[in-house]
Amino acid sequence: MKNSFNVLLVALLPAAVACSVYDASLVDKGLAGVPIRPPASTSSEADDVEAVFAFRNVSLDQSGDRWRRFGLDLDGMNTVSVLDAAECVAANGQPPLDGQKGIDNAFGQYVLPTVVGLVACLEDNIALNQGCGRGTVLMRLRNWNGSPNDAKVDVSTFFAVDGTSLDDISDLEWGGSSGSRLMLPGSTEEAPDPAWDGNDHFFVDPSTLITGDLDRPVVWQTDAYISNRRVVLPLDTGSTFVFLTGPGSFSISINGFVIADLSEDGQTLEKGLIAGRFPAGKLVSALEPLGVCDETLQGSILGLLTDNLDLRSDPDVGSPDDECTATGVAFSFQGIRARIADQVAPVELPIPEPCANPGRGGPEPAFDRCCRSVELNSPEALPLDCTAEDLQPYVDLPNPIPVPLEQGF
Repeated sequence: MKNSFNVLLVALLPAAVACSVYDASLVDKGLAGVPIRPPASTSSEADDVEAVFAFRNVSLDQSGDRWRRFGLDLDGMNTVSVLDAAECVAANGQPPLDGQKGIDNAFGQYVLPTVVGLVACLEDNIALNQGCGRGTVLMRLRNWNGSPNDAKVDVSTFFAVDGTSLDDISDLEWGGSSGSRLMLPGSTEEAPDPAWDGNDHFFVDPSTLITGDLDRPVVWQTDAYISNRRVVLPLDTGSTFVFLTGPGSFSISINGFVIADLSEDGQTLEKGLIAGRFPAGKLVSALEPLGVCDETLQGSILGLLTDNLDLRSDPDVGSPDDECTATGVAFSFQGIRARIADQVAPVELPIPEPCANPGRGGPEPAFDRCCRSVELNSPEALPLDCTAEDLQPYVDLPNPIPVPLEQGF
């Protein structure tokens, strides 16, 4: 199996100065930028608060005009007509128009609705896997002062192989498929799934660590910050998020930001956003893990993306006369307090490869249409062979079917 860190939440490399990758003064211009870093006096070497959050309610649905409210203005321009200035030359010389406050989210406008439509149970299966602890994204804040403003916070990001609601995890064993499931000691019964009550334990995938040391994460940013309860975490060009969908995964590489709003009591992330630039050349590598294996279908979606590129892959390379090579993308999440187990998982999280079988003729076998959202929103599309047993895992899930946030950032 490929090193799963190359396909799951990869490479959030340290940045010397977090603000260097984005002009926070855009906020002053009424554009959808990240907040300005608070004064250095808000941080000190004595800051010692630590908090871990597990991501939940990951939502990709940006149909209708929802795409206009989610994302960031990544190019410092508000392109409201084809005559306005743009960062690069778009297809046919007509750049996709921005959302509210200059939000760059052409991917959410043109591509995500197609992907979500193709994979009817995409969000349900992401919720199911993350809710059960498999591949759950974890964000750890350290050296935080515990207040709404801190100019320098240490942030690590991991993903979990599995998680559980049990308080005593000292004698749990590993078994099941690929040895990647938590089992009750001396039993063939799996440990209880996370309860999502703020007390769950998650076991970190060893591929996210250097020499298996929890204090030496591969994904490590020492210069993030918190401004008015908003965590700001810059992402470099190698940052890839992958969410398991059961038969496949949703993978997307982003150069941009993770931003998340802390609740007043610091126990939840009320709303979060992963937003940035998505290079066009990465699209096929995002579609195949989903199970979109048919080259003709891949080409159709790639053409849709190519026709609506609105950014350069690297904002510091090139000029307005160059062709666009990337698109703005954003998706939302929420989070809740969690605990990281002292023991690292002994195995990496197995990543399915639905297009690995060359004999497969198309994407249909990877698409699960027996899920709760189809039953509730499009009951006529629910296959006749779907049983109550097929739907029960979604009904029982502590993480509900994702409901897109009403407001963005």
